[in-house]
Amino acid sequence: MLPAHPVVRLALTVVGGMAVLACGFADVFRPAGPEPVTITYVGDTILHRDSTVPFSILVEAGGGPLPAPHLRVTSSDTTIFDVTAGQDSLWAKRNGTATLTIRVESSIFSDSAPTLAQLLKVLP
Repeated sequence: MLPAHPVVRLALTVVGGMAVLACGFADVFRPAGPEPVTITYVGDTILHRDSTVPFSILVEAGGGPLPAPHLRVTSSDTTIFDVTAGQDSLWAKRNGTATLTIRVESSIFSDSAPTLAQLLKVLP
């Protein structure tokens, strides 16, 4: 059996190492830069003419939800469908296909903001 000193020393080293890792010490060695941003459109991709359809958008940054992101939501052809004033529904106007563009607006993104282009179709 080992004397008490080496066992205690080993136990303290293991516990100390676990404490350092638990405190986020590994984050120090992670590369600097922006976290990956994911935009997800949640809603119908086929709309029916003369209808208003609700939708939602989920934005995640670094693996977690981004609370209250500032979004710019636009239609590539507002004669086919348009975004309502509250930016929570789509108003299908006439038959055709257009793109819904969702862009995260933030001063953090100086060059290119995360953007999602979702193709939507309006049928009778």
